[in-house]
This record gives sequence, C-alpha cells and structure tokens, in this order.
Amino acid sequence: MKIEKIKIATENGNLAAVINQPEKQGDKLAILCAGFLDSKDYRQLASLAQALAERGYVVVRFDSIGVWESEGDISQYTMTQYLEDIKSVLEYMLGQHEYKNILLGGHSRGGQMSILYAASDPRISIVLGIMPSSGAILGKRRETWEKAGFGIDRRDLPNEREKKIEFHVPFAHVLDRDRYDAIGEIKKIKCPVILIAGELDKSVAPEDVKELFNNANQPKSFTIMPGIVHDYRFSEKEVELVNKKVLEQLDSINV
Repeated sequence: MKIEKIKIATENGNLAAVINQPEKQGDKLAILCAGFLDSKDYRQLASLAQALAERGYVVVRFDSIGVWESEGDISQYTMTQYLEDIKSVLEYMLGQHEYKNILLGGHSRGGQMSILYAASDPRISIVLGIMPSSGAILGKRRETWEKAGFGIDRRDLPNEREKKIEFHVPFAHVLDRDRYDAIGEIKKIKCPVILIAGELDKSVAPEDVKELFNNANQPKSFTIMPGIVHDYRFSEKEVELVNKKVLEQLDSINV
C-alpha cells in the first residue's frame, strides 16, 4: 500500500491531504472527514483509511482550511468552508481518476459534514457517520463562547497525546453552525447511510444518532457499539472494533 501526502489548491489556500492507495487502482473512492478541530492524522481516521484501502478503496483524508497542516486562518474554519473543502477534495480526486463508487464519511463533526454535503451532491454513493454530531452549540458553552468572542479548545498532537495545541475559535463559527440542520438534510440523501454510535459517548449521545437514523431514507443501518467512547482513537482495540463494524456494514450493502 502506498501513502502519499499532497496539497490541494483552493480559493482560500492549500488543503493538506493524505492518500492511501490500494495495491491495485480501482473505481472506489473514500473521502474521510475529521471531527471538530481534529487532525486528519488521528488514529481513528488513519486506521480506517488503511482498512478501506485494503478493501480496494483509494482513500483521502484532509485537514480543513484554517487548522493543522492546511493553510488559512482559524477564522476561516467554519462549516460553510468545510463543505467547500469536501467539494475541493472530491473534484481534485475525480480529476485524477474516474470513480464509480464514492464513500463520504467521518467521525463526529466529520460525520455531520458528510451528511450535509451528501444531501446536495448525488455523486456520493454511500454516507458513513461515526458518532455524527447534529445539533447546534447551546447552553453555557454557547454563552461563554459569545461573551469572550471566541472559544478555546485544546487537541492532542497525533501520536503524542501528552502534547497539546490550542485553538481560539471565533464566535462566528457558532453562528455559521446555526445555519445547518443535519436532521433535515439527511432526509434528502438517496444513497445508503451507515450510522454508528458509541454506547458510552458523552459528546454525541446514541439517541441523537438514532434520531438521524430515524430521519434517513432506506437503505440505512444503525449500530450502537458497546463500551465505545467518543474519543475512541486513544484505544487501538476500540479503533479496530469500530473499523470492523464499518467493514461489516459495507459488506451488508455490497459495496
């Protein structure tokens, strides 16, 4: 398997991406989207990319404009920009090769963005949401964010959990997020949808993922993973269990 780092040009700067190439070039493409302020190189995406490549997918994962290795400022890190980033990645990959089967998926915010994007692009063949978020930012978190003008979030470096990077995300990010309704948009998706929840997820409750499932069209699947938390990337065993379930669900719909 070949792993290649690339840059994808966009109107707002270059996107940093990684492509996992299978042993034999086929007609299956997977685009994996990272969660809120998460790196494309976090274990849950990197490991899933490898698993999918072993199934014959060309897999691309990327950092959104404004964070990690991509260009741009944190003020550009919005859901609106994220949707444009997905489109840029898709157009770039289709410019390199013709793909008949296109999987779009991700973890947490990445799953939410996959749902939102797929609702308006019929080229997507299957949507994968692993603990996908869906609601707005509300309550005390929103109030604190608005009062300060920005929210502070810290993320561990890929493969270096003890080292942190700090992001100051403008409140404009929250207002942009208010524009999008994943529960409403999932109703528009005509391709298969795979949704996976973590039983012990404290960030995206299983019942919230179930609500997305209830509003999705057939064919669709919903699984609650026993003992799995939101940040399951910290456990190699949990990553393997989630990956296994993803592959099982893909097999069940013959893709």
